[in-house]
Amino acid sequence: MYDRVVTINGATLVDLRMFDPDDRSANPRLVFRPEKLRELGIPDAIIEAAAKSDPQGFLLFDDLPDQMEPATGHANQPTTDESAT
Repeated sequence: MYDRVVTINGATLVDLRMFDPDDRSANPRLVFRPEKLRELGIPDAIIEAAAKSDPQGFLLFDDLPDQMEPATGHANQPTTDESAT
């Protein structure tokens, strides 16, 4: 899967397009494939927002001004075992 995240002027642009599986050229084109994104577990709300963009497949998020480091998901959160000690 192709994925691209770029920071532009205090915002983050996410490209959810994928390589076209039918394009066997040296430079395959990128296409928006919502059904494949659903198979990969991407939430419907994100897919729907990307479907409404022009061109399809892009999402633009405003970065928070007080955010000091990139989001890391749940990696830095303690598990229930660690928080109990």
